Parts: sequence; structure tokens; C-alpha cells
Amino acid sequence: MHILPLLVAGFAALASASAPKKPITALQIGVKHRVPEEECTKRSHDGDTLSMHYTGTLYDTGAKFDSSLDRNEPLQFTLGTGQVIQGWDQGLKNMCIGEKRRLKIPPSLGYGSQGAGSAIPGNAALVFDVELVDIIPGRRTFANNNNNQGSSSDDRFEQFKSPLFLISTGGIVSLFAAMYFYSRKSEASAAKKPADASSSKPKPKPKSTRVD
Repeated sequence: MHILPLLVAGFAALASASAPKKPITALQIGVKHRVPEEECTKRSHDGDTLSMHYTGTLYDTGAKFDSSLDRNEPLQFTLGTGQVIQGWDQGLKNMCIGEKRRLKIPPSLGYGSQGAGSAIPGNAALVFDVELVDIIPGRRTFANNNNNQGSSSDDRFEQFKSPLFLISTGGIVSLFAAMYFYSRKSEASAAKKPADASSSKPKPKPKSTRVD
């Protein structure tokens, strides 16, 4: 009596294993380990240098093609600058140090139709299990697309809050103000000179009328 349910479960597992997987057509981001908000002191943004541990596998077969854990050395790169595939540039934003994610990346955001060597064939969807080890803050850049993962609008204007920006802006405003007042003063001086000249010109004496 107990054998029949086991056989049914076995056939169902076998059928699901042999069924083709649903193709990956868009970037999918899953959080495997979330860092508590009070422990997350900084998040990753475009322009930051990240140290990342990763393991990459093929989506269709599950075959591993690379892992930084095998070398015990995280990969270091600058986010948002094209140093890595687009799936990483888009999928690793707004991460905390210690956070772990799983990225499922379509070929269009991976290695495309060309693939990469013999390990990654063309048009291959990829799966990356990643862990953010460290962040070195860099210069913030503006994103012209809507692919920011949870980034706040305040980050876009971070550079406008910097002391250097405020000081340079104040200097420029002061320079223009000084030029404006100097120009007005020069105009006032130029307008005053003809009036002064006319007032200082000697007036002709009236002719005396002689009466005999």
C-alpha cells in the first residue's frame, strides 16, 4: 500500500527533471542571505569597486564553469562601467556587504550568441551565486535607465551635497556678483564724467554795455 505513493512521487520527479526548463528572457534577482538593515552600513552603487565571491553555472545543465571560491580569491571590479557582463552591472546594485544573491541572466545580458570559450556556449543562460565581500566607494554616476535595483533617488544627487561642489558653486556665484557690481560701477562712472566736464567748463562773461 505504501509502495504506490512512492512510485507516483518518483515518476513525477523523473518527469519534472526531464521536462525542459522555462527559458530565461529577463534578469532575475533572488536574495539568498539578507543583511539586517541596522548592520548594513553602505550599499553598492555605480562607480564603487566591489570585491565579489561567485560561482557560475549553466542554467540548462547546471554545469559549473567558474568559481572564485576554488581560488579563494574574490573578483574585484568597478560596478556600472562595463568591466563585467550587463547582468552583473544591473543585478549587483544596492547590495550590502555580506549579502548573497542568485542571478539568473539571459544570454542578452551575458555572453550573447558568441559565448565565452568552450565552457559557455552561445546563447547560454547563466546562473550566478554571489556574495559581496567588500565595497570601496567610488565616484557616483548617473544612470540613464530604469534598471536600478532599489536605489533611492537621493543617491542621484549625492554629488550636489558634497562640500567641494558647494564651495565651487559659491565661488562661481561670488565671481559673477563681483563682475556685475564692477560693471554697474563702471557704467555709473562713465555717465558721471560728461556731467562733471560740462559743469567745470568756464562760462562766458556777459558783455558790458557802455553808456556814454
